[in-house]
Amino acid sequence: MITEPWIALPAGIIIATVVSSIGLGGGVLWMPLFLILLKMAPGTAVVTSLLIQTAGMGSSSYAYARQKCVDPKLAMFFLIIALPGLVVGAKFAHRLNQAQMEMILGLLVMATALWFVSSNQKYAVKGRVRIELRKSCRYAWLVALMAVGSGMLSVSMGEWLVPIMRGKLAMRMQSAIGTSIIIIFGTCIGGSAAHLLMGGRAELAVVLWAVPGVIIGGQIGPRITSRINERLLKEIFIFLLTLLGIHLIYNAY
Repeated sequence: MITEPWIALPAGIIIATVVSSIGLGGGVLWMPLFLILLKMAPGTAVVTSLLIQTAGMGSSSYAYARQKCVDPKLAMFFLIIALPGLVVGAKFAHRLNQAQMEMILGLLVMATALWFVSSNQKYAVKGRVRIELRKSCRYAWLVALMAVGSGMLSVSMGEWLVPIMRGKLAMRMQSAIGTSIIIIFGTCIGGSAAHLLMGGRAELAVVLWAVPGVIIGGQIGPRITSRINERLLKEIFIFLLTLLGIHLIYNAY
């Protein structure tokens, strides 16, 4: 039983603002909070994180949709591919202890930072708002693999999707983030359902405190995105992921 669930309210505002502004998934921020600070069991932390992200990403999805910077066909295509992987990942989650989960999460976050650094898309190129589905098919296998990680660790696909859509598909940064947020919203719903059907349980008090915070932060983040230089967005993305990865690996020992 968590003795101070109210911490989730201010944490929700901050986390949702950060993740919705740069296309990150909230899991890479919620999971360290739950595992290290609140001492949740790994399985409980995953379900709690997914439920909170569902609310936050729903709020962000609405905000980005209003700005008309989302590719709905691409989002639906990647979601359909991701669903089986979410179920597989949920099954794996019940077999991990805390140290294993932190180590895998830390390595995944560090790999994501390196992946984003490798993207060499020029900042002067604005990019496209919509992408032809045939051009995205070559990355279907990677989406399926990422979905397993999402179902297992509550780490969203956005960490990898934004570099793919921005660097490989030449999508405009704001559109890549907006489309990524929509996909994260769908995978959070699917992942939460898979865990709950398998008998998973969440810390409801934490969820209830966090939901208002992530809804508020989910409206702030998209407004920040429309005002920040693309280069700064990329630097924030890389810096945040690197710090999180080092911290998680360190705590796994």
